[in-house]
Amino acid sequence: MALPAIVLHAWQHTSTNTDSTVILPDGCCDLILRATPGQRPRWFVTALADAAYEVPGTVGEAFWGFRLHPGAQIDEAMLIDALQACPLHSAQDALPWLDACVRLDARVVQALHSLSASATVAVAARQLGVSERSLQRLVFAATGRPPTYWKCLARVRRAAASLAHTPTLAACAADHGFADQAHMTREFQRWLGRTPSGVLASPELLAVVAASGYA
Repeated sequence: MALPAIVLHAWQHTSTNTDSTVILPDGCCDLILRATPGQRPRWFVTALADAAYEVPGTVGEAFWGFRLHPGAQIDEAMLIDALQACPLHSAQDALPWLDACVRLDARVVQALHSLSASATVAVAARQLGVSERSLQRLVFAATGRPPTYWKCLARVRRAAASLAHTPTLAACAADHGFADQAHMTREFQRWLGRTPSGVLASPELLAVVAASGYA
């Protein structure tokens, strides 16, 4: 079954040990089916992350997830109630319910794109032909986060994804509009819980920041 436009991609993970999995902010909510041995599988929707966090592992625990488009507006109660009540044979059977309970507002999608691409929130507002206050209201009403959240998240994710291809950390900071390398380091620690050097030294984290999400 083809994925609806609101879904960036589908994923699956099975824990083979008790190691924790690091989750980095990506501007997306995920619909997840979690199957823990000995328990009934449970659907839930993740909240937008403001910082890195860890999910402890349980051997044999399986997850099926659908990463939703940044800015997607979810009728979470209706979605979860429907999924828990329906006999689903696979996680893919959730897709029609996702299509029914999640929507994308074109204005929000455009606003998030402009915030990602613009040097400042003020520039994004001018490009959209609205006031900063109007942009603030639109984005916060749709996502629960202010424009500065999206602007800063996009920058740090782009910088992290480019680390392996940039000759120095100072060059990376300059390329992505940070005041200096120290400023970039503070933003990495705030959002990703690691310094740029720490991210660069971890193939797992580099793979995570390169995955689909807001940037």
